[in-house]
Formats: sequence, C-alpha cells, structure tokens
Amino acid sequence: MRLLAGLVFVLGTATALAAPGRVVRVERTSHAGGGAPRLCEIRGDTGTCIGDEPRPGQTVVVLDERRVIGEVQIVEATPFVASCPKLWTVKTRALRSGDDHDGIGVIDGGVDPIRAHIVDKDRAPSSPSGQPGEDVWRAVDRDGDGNADILITRYSCDAAGQLVAGGSTFCIDVWTRIGRRMTKTTQLNFSQCNI
Repeated sequence: MRLLAGLVFVLGTATALAAPGRVVRVERTSHAGGGAPRLCEIRGDTGTCIGDEPRPGQTVVVLDERRVIGEVQIVEATPFVASCPKLWTVKTRALRSGDDHDGIGVIDGGVDPIRAHIVDKDRAPSSPSGQPGEDVWRAVDRDGDGNADILITRYSCDAAGQLVAGGSTFCIDVWTRIGRRMTKTTQLNFSQCNI
C-alpha cells in the first residue's frame, strides 16, 4: 500500500500596532489557500491525498528533493474508502506540459512555486511529539529557507490513535510550522479505514 504525504498549514504573520509606540506580533492560523494544507502522492493523472477533502480546481505543487517539478490541478476527489475520513483518491490534470507529475504534492497557498522542496531524509528533524517510535516519513520546506515547515510522521498506534509499540494498526500525523512551533494539523488512523 502506498502511503501519501500530508498537509501543509501555512502561517501568515503580520505586525500590528496595539498602542502608540508598541508593536505586537500577530500570528494567523490560516493562509491564502484556506484551512490546513494537504499532502499528496501524485502519480501521473492520479494520486492519493491526506487531510481535508481536496476541491476541484485546487492546485497541487509537485516537489522533489531539489525543487518544484510540476503543478497539477484537482479534477475530482473521492474517499479512498468510505470509512476513511482523511484519505482521498484524486484525479488530476497537468497545468503545464513537459512537467514531471510523479512525486510528493502539496495543496497549500503558502508554497513558494520556485524554492519549495522535499527535505533530504538525513536533514529532516525528529518528530515534534518527541515520542520514540514516531518516525518522520517526509519533510517539506515550503519557502526554501532550509527549515522543514511540514512533516508527515508514522507510528504504530491503537484504535484511539495513541502511540503503542506493536499496536494493532498505524497512524500518520501531519505537522505544520506555525510561527516557531510545529503543530499537528491532521491525524489519519488506519483502524478507521478498514484497510
């Protein structure tokens, strides 16, 4: 079974004046794309996405370890299986001819279409949960600054989604950088999916 990648959740940061002479940093928890980002595994004109339902017309930026390698547009999204609320099968179409369309894709309004890339496994950070047994499967640098902004982790878990060594199923979590912290934005527990 192919596992997909997960979501990206972009933070917009603004500076606002709260009182004369005082500057307050405001962190927004949404971005131009709206909602948490989704990560997808794109294979030609099909793929699998994790997170909230992808919508027709949304753009998926496809990445490799060096750069953006293509862009596709969602044509249709259907549940991978009916009981799996965060896993989607998608049909796509190429936005530019000649692009490579096989790779990890991100649906996120904050992805830099030139500088974004997948972080090499040897440079990926450890899991933000700090729990042994939770491995970082993929990491995405959405803006090319050298830091992972989106992580997808996997681990053995129980039906409640708690990390358990030798658990009966496994879980995938998507983490997104919001300000200086990584925040879990999606959890997919395969015990709910009957697969």
